[in-house]
Amino acid sequence: MNKEISVSLDTVTFKKIETAEPTQKTTSFSEEERCEGEVERDLTDTSHQADSSAQGTPSCNTVPSNDNPKHFKPLLYGIDSLYLSYYGQLSEDWDSKLSELKEKAQSEDEKVQALAQVAIGSHLFEVSYRGFPRFPYVLSDNCFFIKLNRSQSSKLPMAHVQVSSEYLAAVGAEAAEKDLRFVVNTLGLVLDTPGVSRADLFLDFVCIDNLSEIHHSDWITRANLMAKYFDCRLDDPFTGWVIGIGGDLHARLYEKVVEIKTKSHKTWLFSLWESNGWQADEKVWRIEFQAEKQLLKQLGIIGLSELQCNHAALWHYFTHDWLRLSIPSLTDSKRNRWPNHPLWGDISNIYSFPSDQPRLKRFSIGRLPHDERIFVHGLGGLTSFMAREGIEDFSEGVGEYLHQATQYHARKNENLQRYIRRKVKAKGRKYNTINNRENLAETIQERKQGAKAYQSARDGE
Repeated sequence: MNKEISVSLDTVTFKKIETAEPTQKTTSFSEEERCEGEVERDLTDTSHQADSSAQGTPSCNTVPSNDNPKHFKPLLYGIDSLYLSYYGQLSEDWDSKLSELKEKAQSEDEKVQALAQVAIGSHLFEVSYRGFPRFPYVLSDNCFFIKLNRSQSSKLPMAHVQVSSEYLAAVGAEAAEKDLRFVVNTLGLVLDTPGVSRADLFLDFVCIDNLSEIHHSDWITRANLMAKYFDCRLDDPFTGWVIGIGGDLHARLYEKVVEIKTKSHKTWLFSLWESNGWQADEKVWRIEFQAEKQLLKQLGIIGLSELQCNHAALWHYFTHDWLRLSIPSLTDSKRNRWPNHPLWGDISNIYSFPSDQPRLKRFSIGRLPHDERIFVHGLGGLTSFMAREGIEDFSEGVGEYLHQATQYHARKNENLQRYIRRKVKAKGRKYNTINNRENLAETIQERKQGAKAYQSARDGE
């Protein structure tokens, strides 16, 4: 028999939620939601948690205290993933323009592909050669991944946008949405404030506990499915847990340094952790909860303002009502009465005290390649050439490389400089760094028309 709970807030009251697990999807979770190297998958159907005695938590941004620095060290918390939906109508002019640019992106000619770009404000977006079902246009840079719909459906948003975690770490959700709003308003008529389609709250921490010793029965959760992950390439192969796979809410606990080095390459997190006392030899664990639109709506979280002011209440719901890590009792068969693991006490209380979080001091709107890719992997062709030719002197090797590269392209009826220029333009589009349309006649005309319209509006005409 389903029970009901309610979580009250200062500014918002969470709607009553049935204790049944949100609808489980049959599709597997995406690659970005995995820990590396699956070896063991445990399934469990656990009883519901009965810890509903806790009082409402403070509203608005709250964050970690470090009461037990020797055993538990919080490093960073906040919103890691944010998906926003804007309802409205894409303008006819932009519909026509994006359709043309998408065709250019689909061209087999790299010179034509390089022109598939859109400049809006400070952003230089790549226009993708493909779209998604019901979202034919895609614009992207290091801040936003924007899917655009051209229909007039009231149920489908005009724009569905993923805000990058790096941009959130640099400026915060409020400033990122303000920037995004300008972009979306440029593309069409927006009818209302954006809705939150997905939000991930996270905590990065260091602890002395051996998390590989956690058993599936130690988790008290409303979820039905969970998986434990290992990467056998590692000396310490345990990498984490996923709980609630496929549901409207699921949790991930995993070793973040391994994930960064093997998959995401989000090395910018290191500087943020260091500002809160991280040592490079310490393991960093991340606990994050991915909440989808349906679950957020049940909890009364519709727009960004409600999300911003209720981090603490959401975290309380995630870590008290939906999931907790327990200490099993041999004398009590009622699992929902088992006490919390001390580590879970630290985790669940992390949003209880206000504190500013560190921000990235350097951020690029462009999707720039990492230095290792350029200065290590990028030299692979040159060093292979030098080894082939028996050349050890670097200057001699570079000179001979350019000489033979010029001859090679000449044999293919290609000028080396034109080849390089074409490749640079293509990479400039991919990295959002070079506006290949800047000197086109139509772009110059658009700038003149925009300046004239601005001057007319300024003069009150």
